[in-house]
Amino acid sequence: MKTLLTNLNIFDGERCLPGRQHLLFDQSSILALIPIGQPLPEADEVIDCTGKTLTPGLIDGHVHLGAFGMAPAESPADCARTGAKIAAQVQQVWRYGITTLCNCGVGGNVDILVRNLIRDGVIPGCRIVACGRGISITGGHGWPINHQCDDELTALTAARVQLREGADLVKLFATGGMGTKGSIPNASQLTEGQMKVCADYAKQVGAFTRAHATGLEGAQRAARAGVRIIDHVPMDDATAQLMAGQGCWYCPTIVTRYRILHTEDPRYQYMRAKANPGDLEKKKQALQRCRQYGIPVLAGTDAGPNEMVTLGDSLWTELGIYVEYDMTPAEALHCATAGAARALHLENQTGSIRPGLCADLAVFDGDPTQTIADVATLCMTWQGGVLRWHR
Repeated sequence: MKTLLTNLNIFDGERCLPGRQHLLFDQSSILALIPIGQPLPEADEVIDCTGKTLTPGLIDGHVHLGAFGMAPAESPADCARTGAKIAAQVQQVWRYGITTLCNCGVGGNVDILVRNLIRDGVIPGCRIVACGRGISITGGHGWPINHQCDDELTALTAARVQLREGADLVKLFATGGMGTKGSIPNASQLTEGQMKVCADYAKQVGAFTRAHATGLEGAQRAARAGVRIIDHVPMDDATAQLMAGQGCWYCPTIVTRYRILHTEDPRYQYMRAKANPGDLEKKKQALQRCRQYGIPVLAGTDAGPNEMVTLGDSLWTELGIYVEYDMTPAEALHCATAGAARALHLENQTGSIRPGLCADLAVFDGDPTQTIADVATLCMTWQGGVLRWHR
């Protein structure tokens, strides 16, 4: 079924296209961009989008799908519950214009199973870039859902197991973190050698690595090891220079720290006790260093493990924070569209508006390229050319 959207303002993932355009697509791909004034092609459905803005479907580059908390989810019953939760989540995010999620850790490799069900057309859902179980030291951050490894051989074995099981990436826990009780957030955990053997092997088989790193030393170890994406770290100049030289991507996940610092929920006071109000200023400075050193930014929220940071709306908040911290709205959107697709090795599938790519699309009544709060005016989401949500 061919669909024609007419009279659109279009942000193609990199820039706002000049003038208004029409867009033709079907379930196979985006078929054509047609400038105003040219003859319109035939279509099964024509939707007048005068005054509306089209962007690629949004990408949240760091989430944790599944049940709240860090339950191991290894028993059949636990895996079934987690799978049911994920199956619901990957449909709910369409109401936020999200068509791709990068999952960064869940017990039982359940995200890989749900990803395969979506790919095979068994269930509907957004695209999942699946991680499954991560790799940490024994008792390290996220240990209940990770392989626990204390030397290079066991780390390499764990990475091989995950990639054999179908993971798209290997998640490494370079430091402690906020969410694991008893964990010291900035303390280094995995060694550079452990991360390097994982990163090297992932590259050999066409996958990639990313590292949880809230401390500078852990982030520097990850960068030297060749890890592709480094999450969270409030980088200083030395870390930024190293990440830039190694070609690393940065995923800030600022909304999570913001909500930790502002929560009154007694369940999360142990996290708030670890947080420093100055952390947000450090995150702002980290984004400024990305601009200074040319480090590309992947938008991500860390949504999922707790109810402070919920899937969907947290990405809108994250993009708003980027603009508050001196990005333009179009730059922020780039971090959640074409830039994110490139970071996740999806640039030949999604993230941009160009013929041949999947028709993962979001249409807004307002113009989020001018006012980022207009992401809340979302009116339609297509996934693979199928209308999945409309207001």
